[in-house]
Amino acid sequence: MPTGVVQSFHQDPFAPILFNSPGLAVTNEQKGYLKKILDIACSDSKFSDKAYVAIVGLLVSGNAQVPVVTSLTPNSAEIGDASFTLHVHGNGFKNTDVIVFAGVDEPTTFVSPSELTTGVNMPLWLGPDAVPVLVRNAEGVLSAPMTFTFIDGAAVTTSAPAKTEKVLAKK
Repeated sequence: MPTGVVQSFHQDPFAPILFNSPGLAVTNEQKGYLKKILDIACSDSKFSDKAYVAIVGLLVSGNAQVPVVTSLTPNSAEIGDASFTLHVHGNGFKNTDVIVFAGVDEPTTFVSPSELTTGVNMPLWLGPDAVPVLVRNAEGVLSAPMTFTFIDGAAVTTSAPAKTEKVLAKK
């Protein structure tokens, strides 16, 4: 598996195969048989269609290209701050990649192969939290997660200790 890849939310037993397999020459006849098998095996035609597209895509695409996230700018925000643009830095980004913020696909702007951006709507966050930020490419491959932290400013602010004066009694 490529360096720096963290398994997604569950262990995928096929990941070593997907990351190390060459693309195959699949004929239209073979694709037709695969489609018939899925139509029979799947109880839902929409699921069958999606499965067909995914399987054929994996067979013919070869090695999966993994987007790599190296940093977030900023990597934290204080509750109550204004909404802002999050810059996701890394490499291997394409204009079809999507930022996944706290498990939700976000509207993503492609800046370059090393930067993507999205907006963070701060009024949605009411308390401290640490959320994963990933990038998913068009093939569905996820990057390793980076953590974005929402900080409760009130809890972080500490007041200076009160000064005490020693009062000497006059004699």
